Amino acid sequence: MLAKVTASTLNIRSIPSTTGSIIGKLPEGAVVDIIDTQDNWNEISHKDSIGFAYSLYLEPSEPASKALIGVVSAGLLNVRDEPGLSGTILGTVNEGTALNILAQYSGWLEIEFNHSIGYVSQKYVQLFAPGEGYVASVTAELLNVRAAPSLSASILGQLAIGTSLKVEASFDFWGKIAFNGIHGYVHGDYLRKLAFSEDADSPPVEEDDHEEVLPPAPTEEESEKDVITPKFKYPISGSSHRRNAARTWNNYGGLLESLSKQYGIDVACAVAVLCVESSGKGFEQNNRGSMIIRFENHKFWKYWGKSHAADFRDHFKYSSGKVWTGHKWRRSSSQSWQTFHGNQGKEWEVFEFAKSLNADAAMQSISMGAPQIMGFHFERIGYQSVEEMFNDFSNDITAHINGLFAFFSESMVKKLRRLDFEGFAAGYNGSGQKEKYGKWIRSHYKAFKELQAKHQA
Repeated sequence: MLAKVTASTLNIRSIPSTTGSIIGKLPEGAVVDIIDTQDNWNEISHKDSIGFAYSLYLEPSEPASKALIGVVSAGLLNVRDEPGLSGTILGTVNEGTALNILAQYSGWLEIEFNHSIGYVSQKYVQLFAPGEGYVASVTAELLNVRAAPSLSASILGQLAIGTSLKVEASFDFWGKIAFNGIHGYVHGDYLRKLAFSEDADSPPVEEDDHEEVLPPAPTEEESEKDVITPKFKYPISGSSHRRNAARTWNNYGGLLESLSKQYGIDVACAVAVLCVESSGKGFEQNNRGSMIIRFENHKFWKYWGKSHAADFRDHFKYSSGKVWTGHKWRRSSSQSWQTFHGNQGKEWEVFEFAKSLNADAAMQSISMGAPQIMGFHFERIGYQSVEEMFNDFSNDITAHINGLFAFFSESMVKKLRRLDFEGFAAGYNGSGQKEKYGKWIRSHYKAFKELQAKHQA
């Protein structure tokens, strides 16, 4: 049984007694697994061993996995492609990294990782049931905004004293906030909670004021959330395709269903396309919450390289036949060539370097967000510039979903209505990859239809 710590700090002892040595401490909001109860003490899992915590400060609860946040406690934690030590290592996450928990499997956690899904051992992750969001004012002269909820995490920027901000979730003394289009973390010791106010011209109300404060009207952000989320959600279980389809539906099903009806297509088609393009994700939590992108060297050649051939060849290369393959880059001609696809941190490193050469060309050369639409299609989906598209996609997931449908041509829509996924993929992904992408879309379509059938049974 899971339980949440209610004390500001809870001692973990070696035996069920206050005379036992303290072998660890847990902050408020931490989630633990209760193994057994002895009088007023709970035996709990603690790292690689067991410990005992006073039951008065543990509140039994079974929070949904999606509501949990995990913080890595190991120095370097392996991420695997399956929940078990036999799974292939996909990469690693550093100590202090915050993880979005998607599901739990017998000692393993399913997490968002590098444009896809991965699994980490629960032994080395401290779980938290995050507190509700709130509005706060900065009390430090300059408050660091960090990339992860850890004092050793890199600093993204700073906020001046008196700055008002919205904390999306709180856990382990940290507040999660939106910062320059990505997620950042600030230490709660330097925040003063304020009564919520949507009116930027109205002074915030201190929490200890005794005036009655009326509850705020639904905000535009909350209204959009009601539109985008479905009325019911599917359990995230079964095959990888089913989990992917369920997760995508649970996140965006309301908006997907509404737009699918307008276009006269089965919503399962839209779910499947998003699953294949980005595993249904628009932002990569493990890359500071940045929008998911893919930088295409051959497109950067088209929009910038042809006019700067020598400079381009110093830094970028790709295969002459299948131009979407063989992508490598280097920052200077003295360095070795390196690959970058499949790692969002590296994708952004290449992209930022290309932006330093020509920002407009670089933005036209990336596929963006959940639908992975190339920047050079900005006019097709209703934007006046690629910069406008980039900024919109960087801050709003609804822009991704609306962009997906705006990108559909009449021919693509007809093919989706006929469930001709290979024909659709020829238009969406290119004729050279239509069989591969068509097969993937069909597999996810079937997985979602199975979920629907099971729900209706």
